Amino acid sequence: MLESLKMNPAVSRGVFVLGLVISLAFSGAALAEADIVVTTGKEESGYHTIGMRLADVLSEQNITSEVLTSVGSLENLRRLDDPNNPTNVGLTQADALKYFLKEQPSFADKMVILGEIGKECVFVITSVDSDIKDDGDLQDKKGNLIAVQSPNSGVAVTYEYMTILEPKFKNTAPAFVDGVEALLQVKSGSGKIKAVMIVQRPTAKSAEMQAVLDSTKDFRFVPITDWDLNDKLPDGTAVYTFEDVTVAEKSWGFDTTVDTICTRGLLVAVKDKLDADKRSRLSRIMLLSPRRVVGETN
Repeated sequence: MLESLKMNPAVSRGVFVLGLVISLAFSGAALAEADIVVTTGKEESGYHTIGMRLADVLSEQNITSEVLTSVGSLENLRRLDDPNNPTNVGLTQADALKYFLKEQPSFADKMVILGEIGKECVFVITSVDSDIKDDGDLQDKKGNLIAVQSPNSGVAVTYEYMTILEPKFKNTAPAFVDGVEALLQVKSGSGKIKAVMIVQRPTAKSAEMQAVLDSTKDFRFVPITDWDLNDKLPDGTAVYTFEDVTVAEKSWGFDTTVDTICTRGLLVAVKDKLDADKRSRLSRIMLLSPRRVVGETN
């Protein structure tokens, strides 16, 4: 009986080869590139969250995807523009896209906008006692600094692009300081940082925005209304819109509003890296099920 249970050597070799083939097949599948490689933002940022939601929706359609972190919009666009980089979908602010196109105009023929991922507005905050009353004061030579986070952040790109459209904004130079830390300097009046700039969804409760709304007696918003900031993307849509933005509704019924500029978050793909079928599927997702990807847009 025991002898009958012993495997024939030829059969044993066959089983081994079959197992090896199956193992290699699974390994190859694991190493295969994802259908969609999307570059987003820093881990736990809004852009990265959107990328993860998009991956969940794509998986329901049997489309494999990989979500990459990045330092921001410009890195996303550089990855997309690089023919040797597998990234084929990315998230970007509209103003960062226009800024990038000034450096790499040929990218306009490579890319396609597949959808919008929400409105992002510029908020410049100063102290209630500051002599910065409007964006014209930011254009005066007063030796002031404006905090815009890290040099690779979307905020920094926005401020740099604003200085391209209206060079006088350079008279208030950027300081790469954490927003909350900078607000403390603005509140105390110590140092040269006299304003803080953030870019976010209108009612998003970032640490900076929450600090301002919790201390309205100490801070106020600076209106941004300079019409020289008007510009358009290659498809003719506005880079910035001029809006009266509600950032919070007070308990007694009055809104906290500010006149400022807003840009759009965009989902961008490269045509040579992503076939027409997958571009169409992404467009349908963004058109028919935007909230599943973007969440609340205000």
